Amino acid sequence: MTREIDPVIHSFTHLKHYPREDEALHFLKRIASLVKPLMRARGWTVKSLSEFHPDQANLLGLNVGRGEQILLRLREPFDSTQFLPFEKMVDTMLHELAHIAHGPHDHKFQALWDQLRDELDGLMMKGYTGESFLGKGHRLGGWNIPPREARRLARAQAERNISASGSRGHRLGGAAPQPGQDLRNAILDSIKRRNRTTDLGCANNNWTEGEIQGISQTWTRNGFRTQAEEHAANEAAIAQALWELVQEEQRRDAERPPPLPIPTATRPPLPSPRRPQPPEPREYWACNLCTLHNPTHAAACDACGSPRPVDAGLSRNGASTR
Repeated sequence: MTREIDPVIHSFTHLKHYPREDEALHFLKRIASLVKPLMRARGWTVKSLSEFHPDQANLLGLNVGRGEQILLRLREPFDSTQFLPFEKMVDTMLHELAHIAHGPHDHKFQALWDQLRDELDGLMMKGYTGESFLGKGHRLGGWNIPPREARRLARAQAERNISASGSRGHRLGGAAPQPGQDLRNAILDSIKRRNRTTDLGCANNNWTEGEIQGISQTWTRNGFRTQAEEHAANEAAIAQALWELVQEEQRRDAERPPPLPIPTATRPPLPSPRRPQPPEPREYWACNLCTLHNPTHAAACDACGSPRPVDAGLSRNGASTR
């Protein structure tokens, strides 16, 4: 099987003599597995991803030497037997990775941190779960996979994972997974509720380089180092192809023109008011006795009963027709 020549995370260090050591190492490997496509796309490497458990309760992560070592808090501050929510560990990892490019917590740093979050969102909404993405029974090996085939497999596996989960997911930052809850969905749900402030509990802005090195050395002495395993280069290529697909979709979304505004409903113009029409002309004969105007068919006056004169001329609206 073709192996990775340039692993982006070289080793892991978890704390010795702490409860549930094997779980801590597993968390470090799972975090690394999720963020590798983001790191590889930028050429980032981390020599050691390490666990620490500082007394400062709100200290969650530390980047030493811009990627020489990243330390993450995995456990609750006052109970080392309990782990933090996994999505909080992942978001801290993204925060510390952003420090590889930017030291201070300025707008450039915040923009990169949010970009890393969005890229991980996109991968996970495609069904990506790290190096277990292909699932059991779908491992590849024995040849260098062509880029086009890697993209095809990435797209196909993403659709399978989405179909299996019944959802395209949401977005990282909230509650811990409930027993039996799908890990990917839990992370995505927590991303959706994430806190976008930079007040994460990071020492890089508050301490000197010497203090940071001292913290690193203290916790490294208390740790047990594990060399990172080699992973199949073909699987890394497929993960990278999936990342590229996500980037293409995001570019298309950004370039798509906004929809035209829906015009508000307009009422049809009201009809202009009708002018009163003059009454149609009527023909009548006038009674010689009482002057009543009688209809032409009347043989006698309706008022006085006088017979219609033989020589009575018809009038139209008061005008004689004689």
